Amino acid sequence: MQPRVIGLDLAAESTGVALPDGTTSTVKAPKAAGKKRTLLDDLNRLNHVGSTIAYLLADHKPDLVVIEDYAAGIKSAAAHRLAEIGGCVRWSCYVHDLPIALVNNMHLKIYATGAARGVEKGDMRISALKRAGAEFANDDECDAWWLRAMGLDHLGHAPVTLPKTHRNALAKVEWPEVSA
Repeated sequence: MQPRVIGLDLAAESTGVALPDGTTSTVKAPKAAGKKRTLLDDLNRLNHVGSTIAYLLADHKPDLVVIEDYAAGIKSAAAHRLAEIGGCVRWSCYVHDLPIALVNNMHLKIYATGAARGVEKGDMRISALKRAGAEFANDDECDAWWLRAMGLDHLGHAPVTLPKTHRNALAKVEWPEVSA
């Protein structure tokens, strides 16, 4: 039986989700009520994204959650919003006793395309289309799909066949113990 893996590409405005059945979706953060973002707007975002992901985790009961880790060098208010969302999601995994694997963005790119540098978002989508015939509504869903694919591959259920050069990225991830 295939393990139940969820892939999450967290973002301040739009979070990509890949569910255990292979479907993908996007959780959009609510827009600010006025022209200037307020504390209440930020709390509404955290509540919406955090509770939606918590519901998905409880509903799908994954064996493993694979999350794109924070990118180094982000220096903006978006980085703070992403950290808040990431904290909510990590806490939800903790509360549901779900193992988490954090994947560096460069390792995700290597796994999907074979390269870390010079990879554009479109390259990830092209690789998914060529290798799996998979198409996505947006880049967030594509990244979430690749994160789920990495988790499945690590657990011995690769959804796509990739060259060893791509799969070497799996060894760079600190994988938790999974009882699937």
